[in-house]
Amino acid sequence: MNQRDNFLRMMSGKDYASVPLDLPMTPPVVDEMERRLGTRSVVEAFNVDFEYAGLGGYDDSSLWRSAYLQRGVQVPDGAWVGSGGYVERPGDAASVGNAYHLTEMFHPLAGFETLEEIVSLPWHDLNDPVLTASAKANVARIQAKGKVTTVGLECSVFESSWYLRSMEQIFCDLAEGNGIAEWLFDRFMTQSSLSARAAALAGADLIRLGDDVGTQRGMMISIDLWREQFKGRLANIISASKCVENPPAIQYHSDGDISEIVDDLIEIGVDILNPVQPECMPLDTVAGRWKDRLAFSGMIGTQTTMPFGDPAAVRAAVATCERWVHEGARIVIGPTHVLEPDVPWENIVTLVESVRAIKP
Repeated sequence: MNQRDNFLRMMSGKDYASVPLDLPMTPPVVDEMERRLGTRSVVEAFNVDFEYAGLGGYDDSSLWRSAYLQRGVQVPDGAWVGSGGYVERPGDAASVGNAYHLTEMFHPLAGFETLEEIVSLPWHDLNDPVLTASAKANVARIQAKGKVTTVGLECSVFESSWYLRSMEQIFCDLAEGNGIAEWLFDRFMTQSSLSARAAALAGADLIRLGDDVGTQRGMMISIDLWREQFKGRLANIISASKCVENPPAIQYHSDGDISEIVDDLIEIGVDILNPVQPECMPLDTVAGRWKDRLAFSGMIGTQTTMPFGDPAAVRAAVATCERWVHEGARIVIGPTHVLEPDVPWENIVTLVESVRAIKP
């Protein structure tokens, strides 16, 4: 049984041979992995179960940079403009240290006053086939290796919108009723829906959706606002992935405590919740309530256990997951977020070895 077959059997409630492992890393941790193990591939280094398949795309950054210049948007010195118009600049070296991947985000659409100004920007044609041209070949290549083929569509609606507009201004737009927030939400919903459909048609096993809508004390926004603006849009994206006989599993990512909307997520077709953040949404609580209707991913704390614990603490956290595996929960074990450079290498090795030792 290869890792793909194992994952699919687990998700369908059948007997399976091993607990799937996910191990997302930041670039500085990849640097350390290369120094120690001679590879920049976490799949090669640790035989993780998941591998990402890109769909396609093109670089339209020059069009956006030109449009910003024409409209008087002052892109900060040293910043780069990415595809889709996103603008980032390197973090202050004195502050980030060896976490060189950390950047500062600039919100280029924050100063636009009308919907017409925003609509006139060089948005790409969402139906352009180049955006999904690589999907079938990439999915086939990964599945031939027996890995779980994963398509990442996080920042599905909300985050993509506020990255460009700013979170403060998005909320102001909603309060003012000027139509800008809804236009951005609809655009990114459509983009995510078309990508999800293409991924499903290509045969992907797992689609990762998500928008951070939680804090560690509860929802970032009211339940009513989330249901009004995001639940239906997310449902449309998930529906687009159901265009094949055996549709991909749907994972939803949000940091923080989003327990108030978990039933809603299940209702619209989410299969896997990521992460189950032990600092605010413990696995014992979440699995105890939803294990019969939902799978879980990412339970090993990146605020606590991974950077500040020792190997014994890592093993204890994995043991909690193992207990729930034996009680019938479907679990993908991994850190709650990407591993940062303050995580001791021995904790990473211990995590991998502890997960691989579990017998479902």
